Amino acid sequence: MPSLTQQIPNLNVKIIFLIHFVFISLSCMGFWATNAYLFYNSILIFLLLWSIFHGQLQEPLQLAIVVNGSSIILDILLLIMNFPYSLNGAAAKFSAAMAVLHLIIRPFTTFVLIKNLEERGGNTANIPNMFAGTRTESYEDIDRTATAAPQHSGQSGGYNFATAQPI
Repeated sequence: MPSLTQQIPNLNVKIIFLIHFVFISLSCMGFWATNAYLFYNSILIFLLLWSIFHGQLQEPLQLAIVVNGSSIILDILLLIMNFPYSLNGAAAKFSAAMAVLHLIIRPFTTFVLIKNLEERGGNTANIPNMFAGTRTESYEDIDRTATAAPQHSGQSGGYNFATAQPI
């Protein structure tokens, strides 16, 4: 009998998607968080869905790792600037507590996403260089494979059919 990870493709990414979805939903219930919190977390959710839909692509998973890693810093800044004070209601305090728990979980989910990227055949050393545009293309560079330039036969003024190369 195959294991659960073999039966359900991309199980780790689906679990991470569910964890982030629940914590983002609970964190946005209070009015203390700005729209920026919802914005960068929505981008993360989109990238995780893209990664689930295209199970073998590496780019959405690489971007999800970068967004999740940078969200750690953004969450810290958001919590420092907008943490609800004692006059706020229980909903604001609860949602802020969920945002703190979400912040604590982010490094672990980033680590699992990195492991999943390695399983897909991706090189994690390329994550800092993924915006550099160093991709391998499947085309032949005609400048490198061109034969030597045709030599002129000393005749000037026209096309020489005797030394012409076939197309």
